[in-house]
Amino acid sequence: MIQLRNLSPDLKNLTMSANQMIPGMAERFIIAASGGQPLSYWQSELNGEKVYGTISAALAAMTSGRNDVALLSPDSHTQAANLDWNKNMCHLIGSYGPARQNMRSRIGHSANFTPVFTVSGYGNTIAGVYVMHGRGDAGNLTGLSVTGERNSFIGCHILPAHATELDQAAYRLVSLNAAEQYFAGCTFGSDTVPWTNGAMIKLGVSGDGGPPRTMFEDCVFYMYADNGQVRFLDASLAGMGRALIYFKNCHFINLGTSLAYAINGAGLSNAQMFFDMNCTFAGCTEIVEAAYEAYVWCGAINLVGQDNITAAGGGLLLGNMLASHPDVS
Repeated sequence: MIQLRNLSPDLKNLTMSANQMIPGMAERFIIAASGGQPLSYWQSELNGEKVYGTISAALAAMTSGRNDVALLSPDSHTQAANLDWNKNMCHLIGSYGPARQNMRSRIGHSANFTPVFTVSGYGNTIAGVYVMHGRGDAGNLTGLSVTGERNSFIGCHILPAHATELDQAAYRLVSLNAAEQYFAGCTFGSDTVPWTNGAMIKLGVSGDGGPPRTMFEDCVFYMYADNGQVRFLDASLAGMGRALIYFKNCHFINLGTSLAYAINGAGLSNAQMFFDMNCTFAGCTEIVEAAYEAYVWCGAINLVGQDNITAAGGGLLLGNMLASHPDVS
C-alpha cells in the first residue's frame, strides 16, 4: 500500500485532492496512457507501483467494496471494447482542473461497439471524466450505460461526436437502468453535430422497470437538432416503479430545429418528474405531450395577478419552464 508520507509532493497533492472528494478512501491507483508524459513520470516516481497503462488493468487491481480510488491522467484513454466498471465503491477521478466540458481525462473508442462505458457496480463515483461517443457507425447506439445502483457522476461530460449515430431511432447517449443515480455539475451533448433521431437520456430499458429515484443537479443538456422528433428525455418505458426523477437548476438547450416535445413521457405515471423553478427548456415547442402533463411537475412561480400580468395575456406561460427572448421594446 502507498503510504502518504513516502509520496512525492505532487502525488501528495493529488491524493489529498481525491480524499476530499472520497472521504476515507483506501488504496490509490494511477492510470496513465502508454506513451504519454504522465505515465513515464509516475513510473519514475513510484517505481511502477500502483501505476497502470489502462483503465481495465487498474480496475482489475482494485478491491471491490474497499473505497479504492483510481486517478485518471489527462490523456486519451481509448477503448477497443466495452469498458465495464463492474466493482463496487471503487472510484474513477479525472486528474484535471475544474471544468464542465472536454476535460482531458477522457474516454473514447477505437472500434464499433455499444455501449462504450458501462457502470454495472454500485456505490461508485465517476468525477471529472469526459466520455466521447461515436465513430460514424449506426451500431454505436449508447455512450454511457448505468446498470448498477447508487452511483454518482460529478463534473463529467458525455458527448455525441458523429451524426451517423445521431440519426438512429434507437440512439441514446446515456441509458439509465438502475436506481438512485446522482448527476451533479455534468454536461451532456454538443452544439455542433446535427442530431436527427433518438434521445439524450433514456430512463429504463426493455425488460426492467427502472430507474426510480434519479437526481440531476446543476446539469446542462444541449444539442443541435435537425429534426423535431429528437427528445432530451425518454421516459417511454411502461412499468417504471413509483419514484421521483428530480432536476435542480438544469437547463435543456437546443440550438437547432425546434423539438416537438422535450420529453417522451409515455412511461410516466407511478414514476414522475419534478423540475425546480431554476430549470429551463429552450428550442422546444412543448415540454411533454398533454396526456402526460400530470406526471411532470414544474416548480416555477405563478406570476398571474402581479404587475397587471393575466392568464389571458400569457402570464401562466411564464411559469412553464419554456425559455423566451426578452422583449423590452
